[in-house]
Amino acid sequence: MENRSKWFFLGFLLISLVAALPGCSTPLTTREKATGIGALGGAAAGGIIGSAVGHPGAGAAVGGALGLGTGALIGDQLQGQEQKQQEQQGRIEEQRSQIAKNQALIEELKRRNIEARETDRGVAVNLPSVNFQFDSAELTPVGRDRADQVASVLKNQAPGRRVSVEGHASRERPDQEAYNQKLSERRAQTVAESLGRNGIGPSKITTRGLGTQSPVASNDTEEGRQRNRRVEVIIEN
Repeated sequence: MENRSKWFFLGFLLISLVAALPGCSTPLTTREKATGIGALGGAAAGGIIGSAVGHPGAGAAVGGALGLGTGALIGDQLQGQEQKQQEQQGRIEEQRSQIAKNQALIEELKRRNIEARETDRGVAVNLPSVNFQFDSAELTPVGRDRADQVASVLKNQAPGRRVSVEGHASRERPDQEAYNQKLSERRAQTVAESLGRNGIGPSKITTRGLGTQSPVASNDTEEGRQRNRRVEVIIEN
């Protein structure tokens, strides 16, 4: 009984010492802590069992070896969970940072009287059809100014971010689908060229015409069709 108590006390003392190791100048990893605790705990348990049969040293050695393996296995699992938690926290912080940047962009664009909103893809800047000459891809003076303003915000607050310039059209008659598709492409290209003239690198700009594929309002009314005729500049996340 005396030997068993001695081994129990020794095991408790050693485990306590390992648990206190985080205060050392070189912190141990979760795996190393678990491995150490497993080995010492196994040695202590083995010593107790060995004492009961008259072989405390052999029991400690066997127990230590078993504890070492078990501790390492548990340590790997704990360290894996810890790494996943850190990665998840990192993603959350990255998302928060992206949301804050997007909100700052939206506020600045709205301050310049430019319509913008946040989407899953990033910040969507809306340039409605009033920014273009009637039935044309040519920008009006107001449209040119707004395109210049968008470029200024991009350069000052979102350098390096890619943008997708996307033209949209309204659906009025089925026989106009091909024409509307081409017009949406030409308008997107006009805005992209304006951004390029204002210092946005062409490698960061993509353009596409979506024709009538993505309406934001009903095409059954003139007001709805007017809203559907637009170019969107997506400042991508």
